[in-house]
Amino acid sequence: MNAVAWSRFQFGFTITYHYLFPQLTMGLAFLIILFKVFALRTRDERYNECARFWGRIFGINFAMGVVTGIPMEFQFGTNWGASPTTPAA
Repeated sequence: MNAVAWSRFQFGFTITYHYLFPQLTMGLAFLIILFKVFALRTRDERYNECARFWGRIFGINFAMGVVTGIPMEFQFGTNWGASPTTPAA
């Protein structure tokens, strides 16, 4: 395999994991909101504890999305950017 193929393989690996994190983050945000609403309506502290627990998972998940998303931006440029031999349009 040449360097371009390996670079694209690495990009595929990165985007596969990055794809999971935004979806999970959006789902967790909705779940946390539900727990907070239940806590306010029922005044049950267990719902607040659940919201705090899932809030921590949300934070870790968000950080992992950032960690996989930032290199992905650079990979777009290096894998599919114009090469020096390509004339500018």
